[in-house]
Amino acid sequence: MALTTYNSCSFSEKRDVLRTFWSTRLHESDKINVAAREYGPYALALVVIIAVELIIISALLVDLASGWAWMATAASVLSLWSVWWTVQCRRRLGS
Repeated sequence: MALTTYNSCSFSEKRDVLRTFWSTRLHESDKINVAAREYGPYALALVVIIAVELIIISALLVDLASGWAWMATAASVLSLWSVWWTVQCRRRLGS
């Protein structure tokens, strides 16, 4: 799925798309809702990539017994929660 509708949106409409996707409410405009559905797979892919990177970093820091391992582990947990939240947002939009 391409970002055709999303790319055709103005700057303020794109803000509405992001607000619609990341919140629990649908927008009154069908164009915004369609663009938010298009945005969903890309958002999920990017959040998953970031989560994987943080998990790798935290595993390496734990293995090295670094003092920063606790912070990397906390960031990994937060990124996994972000993946869960992104999946929930996609489900609510019906993507």
